[in-house]
Amino acid sequence: MIHDTYTFQDLSEVCYHLSKYKNVKEEWRADFCNIYGELVASFDSDEETRERLKDPDETYAMVTELMDIAMMMGKTW
Repeated sequence: MIHDTYTFQDLSEVCYHLSKYKNVKEEWRADFCNIYGELVASFDSDEETRERLKDPDETYAMVTELMDIAMMMGKTW
């Protein structure tokens, strides 16, 4: 299993890093932390995520949905 951790400052960075996984066949997980090292969101290679990574607009929508939830939980970046 591939397990990567990224530090990000805006949503475009998250989309950029996730786009690297759209053709990866093995299991993976990508954790995204703010500049303080706090975990904000994680994505893994489930079927829905793989499908949404095929389209850049769907990838952005998926990222914004999860980041909205993270903000409601008090996460910051």
